[in-house]
Amino acid sequence: MSKPMRILVVEDIMINREFLKMLMEQRGECVCVESGEEAVTVFAEALKQGNPFDVVFLDIMLPGINGHQVLEKFRELEDKAGVDRGDEAHVIVTTAIDDDASASRAFIHGRAVSYITKPVREDKIDEELRSLGLTG
Repeated sequence: MSKPMRILVVEDIMINREFLKMLMEQRGECVCVESGEEAVTVFAEALKQGNPFDVVFLDIMLPGINGHQVLEKFRELEDKAGVDRGDEAHVIVTTAIDDDASASRAFIHGRAVSYITKPVREDKIDEELRSLGLTG
């Protein structure tokens, strides 16, 4: 039996966080945080315990450190932990920013696997998870 998918939701707006949590709890173990700093702490701890997140839904516009900085920190932590590129967390950026420069930074510097503009819809999430081979 395979282990359940571990999902991290990083979203400062409660209604968006609750919506993603509701959708993701059906698919695996879901942890939600409100800030970039919290996200980095939780992500680092999961790596340290050998129980990393499979998928991260990451908002770009966060209080404190922004989503781009969070994503780049995630990749630094994975690199330091010796995580192979193919085994990194699948980071799906969720944002109200429909901007090519922001998307490019997420993909190029942060190695994000997807970029979904808000409002996030369940069918779009399902489509992304399927395309990543994370759901049937």
